[in-house]
Amino acid sequence: MQPHPALSATVRRLAEHCAATLVIAGIIAGTPAVHAEQTAATPSYAVAMTVAAHGEESAPRVLAKAGEPFAVASGAWRVEMTVRPVEASDDVWVSGRILKGGAVVGAPTLRTHLNEAATVRVGAGDDPFTLSMIVVRQP
Repeated sequence: MQPHPALSATVRRLAEHCAATLVIAGIIAGTPAVHAEQTAATPSYAVAMTVAAHGEESAPRVLAKAGEPFAVASGAWRVEMTVRPVEASDDVWVSGRILKGGAVVGAPTLRTHLNEAATVRVGAGDDPFTLSMIVVRQP
């Protein structure tokens, strides 16, 4: 856009400055809204677990965003999991790895209903490992 020749240089600079300020203000104002929409679209889940290992039980609780990994450990056992929603369903995928002393002993992927128990058992003999969990979607 070409400025009108009758406008003084000061008025033209002021007009250019105002236009640039409006563009920057629009970008800044739009950014939080885009971020808020992305955050709202990512569901969060409360994962209540019961871990049985070494003849003992623990009950860790985790708040996890969909697709973001989390981990819990008990002695030599470690569980690394991720929760993802199943499209067009109230189910979730819970997938990950179960490690003992750093070695992977299982890589389960479970499709489970929200608010219902799901259980994984690995190992036998002296040191079995059981993980039971209930996944609840958070508002």
